[in-house]
Amino acid sequence: MKKLLSLVLVVLMALALVPATAEAGLPAMTTENITLTVAHWGQAEAGEPEVIEALIAQFEAAYPNINVEFVAIDQGSWDQALTNLASTGNLPDVFWVFNVMNAVNNEWALDITYYMENDPDAKELYPTMVSGAKINGKNYSYPAVMFPHMMFMNKTLFEQYNVELPALDWTWEDYFDLADELSHPEEYNFGVSNPLYVDLFPAAYNGNQGKFGWDGEKYNFDEVWVEATEMRAEVINNKICEWMSAEEKEAVLGDPGAWPPGKGRTAMHIDWPWTQAMFKTTVPQETGCEFVFYPLPMGDGMGELAIVDNGVIAASTQYPREAWELSKWMSWGPQAALCRQKTYRENGYPVSRMPVVSTPEVWQDLVDNAEADVKPFFEAVLTRGVDFVPSNWPVAPGWAAIEAYYNGNDIDGKILRGEISAADVAAELQAVADNAVIEALAALPQ
Repeated sequence: MKKLLSLVLVVLMALALVPATAEAGLPAMTTENITLTVAHWGQAEAGEPEVIEALIAQFEAAYPNINVEFVAIDQGSWDQALTNLASTGNLPDVFWVFNVMNAVNNEWALDITYYMENDPDAKELYPTMVSGAKINGKNYSYPAVMFPHMMFMNKTLFEQYNVELPALDWTWEDYFDLADELSHPEEYNFGVSNPLYVDLFPAAYNGNQGKFGWDGEKYNFDEVWVEATEMRAEVINNKICEWMSAEEKEAVLGDPGAWPPGKGRTAMHIDWPWTQAMFKTTVPQETGCEFVFYPLPMGDGMGELAIVDNGVIAASTQYPREAWELSKWMSWGPQAALCRQKTYRENGYPVSRMPVVSTPEVWQDLVDNAEADVKPFFEAVLTRGVDFVPSNWPVAPGWAAIEAYYNGNDIDGKILRGEISAADVAAELQAVADNAVIEALAALPQ
């Protein structure tokens, strides 16, 4: 019996040393009185100071033993400020970064893979927000908030040309059909503008890929990239897409620097939530056009690219478990999203920073409180089941080298002018990308 009891005690002690599993969740939070620091940008934006205050208050109410101090950093000198703080060992416990690879190379960022895999709340994140942000198989960053692409529909131009607005579950095929129908270049009215197909098609058709086909492991200059690149050239060259010269803008709009979508000249314009305010007030007042805000068309891959602000937990933090919890309550978690949305509304500001979780309660809150012109967008997110794919340029290894080669060789310009085809250069770009990833991963701190 004594031997049996001893064996049981040994087993229990061993189990106590094993980290919590995904089913069990994370270890308990500390009960000690501690202070955590947090920094993220946007403090000058309408509503953000109130949101920051509310998020901190909510966290401290849930964890009364933890004091949270917000570290105000000037957004224009963000990276230099972080460098200065790191040199003195004073990085915030939780902070946002413009470039995750830079944070990893500087050894600022904690490996948070364990937390991503074991926190039940992390299962609420859109799957590719996690997989698409991996660096050499590990997560060093979390998606804080996102700015999904939106389609700004010029309802007035639709009505002018007797074209019905599409259904919310419209496809890219629908989009290009409508673009043809709505294009009247002889009147300097165009079907589309901002042709970001190279950015958007990998998510739309391959499902889990960002620009240049980044899937969390490699880039893919495949047939989707070829089609996106060629389609961009086709709509521009056929004057389906707004691509007015300075001379045309001067002659038609009276200003060589005019922005035609803002002058009511585009039926379907791809943009982001932060531009809504302009199209709700200034543009309608100046043009007499009415706008509604739609989700992007769908591809069969059921993915949509979104611009994402990324955060990290400092590798130097004394409290990684608690810092992880703070990151959740300050940015990406369902509780943070609901608090952010409520605070914006209470202070009379539109919600511009969108949640990175698919939690139905969070998106239903947005639908229930949305103004009529933006309600179609939120309803579509709630019902379509799309996986949001994070913008990969702040995270993907080798990005700077690939972009430098791409832009330095004027790939888009040459294709637009018909000097080369996308298919001609795809293999060359794939080789450049593969090598860039290898070199970037080899340069990571060991």
